[in-house]
Amino acid sequence: MACSAGAPASDGFRTAVTRVDNDHRRRLLVHRHHVGAPGRGDRTIDDVVAALGLLHSTDPATPYLGLHARCASTPDDIDDAFYERRSLLRHTTIRRTVFAMPLDVAPIAHGAVNRKIVDTLRSQLVGWIDASPDTDVDAVRFLAETEDHVVASLRAEGPCAGTVLAERVPPLQLRFEPAPGKSYSRPMRITSKVLEVLAADGRIARGRPAGNDFTSAAWTWAPIDAWIDRAELDALDESAALTALVERYLRSNAPATLTDIAWWTGAPKRSIARSLTELDARRVELEHVGEPGYVCAGDELDAPPVDGAVALLPGLDPTTMGWKQRHWYVDDASTTGLFDRNGNAGPTVWIDGRVVGGWTQWPDGTIAVPPDGHTADLGAVAARLANWLGDVRVKWRYPTAVTKQLDTTSSS
Repeated sequence: MACSAGAPASDGFRTAVTRVDNDHRRRLLVHRHHVGAPGRGDRTIDDVVAALGLLHSTDPATPYLGLHARCASTPDDIDDAFYERRSLLRHTTIRRTVFAMPLDVAPIAHGAVNRKIVDTLRSQLVGWIDASPDTDVDAVRFLAETEDHVVASLRAEGPCAGTVLAERVPPLQLRFEPAPGKSYSRPMRITSKVLEVLAADGRIARGRPAGNDFTSAAWTWAPIDAWIDRAELDALDESAALTALVERYLRSNAPATLTDIAWWTGAPKRSIARSLTELDARRVELEHVGEPGYVCAGDELDAPPVDGAVALLPGLDPTTMGWKQRHWYVDDASTTGLFDRNGNAGPTVWIDGRVVGGWTQWPDGTIAVPPDGHTADLGAVAARLANWLGDVRVKWRYPTAVTKQLDTTSSS
C-alpha cells in the first residue's frame, strides 16, 4: 500500500492523505511483529529484537516465550544472548518497567526517560529513610555511599544475588519503615530498593538468575559495563533520545496515535508532539479512532496479506501491550478477562493479527487453548510450545480471569 507524503500542514505535520483501516493495521502488526507470520524457522533472535526493539521482562518468562513464538530459538540460545554474547540487556526504563532490549536501543530508552525515573526513585527512597523511626542517618549521604559500595563489591568480588550482596555490603541490611503509622506498613530491608535505583541509573544490570530455569526472578547482579559502556548508555540528551525512541516505536508500531505513543513512552504529549515534528512524521486517518495516526516519513505501510497466521503470545508481550487504543486487535474491556485490573495483558491467542482468546499451561505441561479451537493450526502451535517448554512450568506473574478459568478447568 503506497502512501504519498502529502503537503505540510500549518501545525508542522504533513496532511493526512491516507486512510488506514483496521484490517490493514492488523496485517502490518502481523508483518512487523512477526506474529504467526511465515518464516519463523528462518528468523534469529537478533531479527526479532531488531523488529520489536523492546520486550517486556517484568515477568522473566515473557521474552523467552515471545521469542519462541517468533523464531526457532531454544532456551539455551536465548540464555546465550542474555548472558554469554550479551547482545540482550535487561534494563529498567520506560514506565519504570523492566525491558529486554538490544544494545543499540538501550541508550535511546535510557536517555529518553531514565534520568527522571532515577530522580524519582532516589528521592522516594531518601524520604522513606528520613521518615523512618528505625533509622538515624544522613539519608542522601548514606544512599550515595551505599550505592558506590555495591558497585565496588560487584567489580571486586564478582556478580551475585541480592542476598549475598547484603552480606558483602552491610549497609544494605538497614531496615526502614516505608509508611510509618500505617497499618499496612512493615519494616523492610533497603536491599531491593537500592538495587532498583542502581539498575535504573545504569550502573548495574540483571545477570543469570539463580533459579532452575528462565521463569526465575532470583537475579544475580553485575556491573552494567559487562553489557554496555556506561558512557555509551548516557550518550544522548533527553530530547534527542526521546525523538529517537519515538522513531524506534513508529518503525515497529506505526500507524499509532499521540495517545498511543505518550502512553507507551510515559512522556508528556507535548514532548511527543515535538519529536513527531522533528521526525517530519506524517498523519494518516485511522478507522474508528478520534485522532490521527502517525507514521515516519518514507514509511510506505506495505503489508502482505495474511491467512492463518497463528501465535501464542505470553503475558505482557510487547505486541499485546504495544498500543493504548487497542480496539482494532483486541477487546480489552474488563469483562473479557484478558487483562488484569491494572491493565496487564495475560497470555493471548492470536489469529491473523487479532486476539481471539487466552491460553495457559497446565501442571502436566499441556498448553490449554480456547475450547472452540478457531483453527486446526492452533493445536499444532500449542503442541510445539509444550514440546519446547519440556519440564518447565510457567506461572504467570499477573494472572488474568481467563488464565484462572483455564487453570480451574485443569483442576476439575
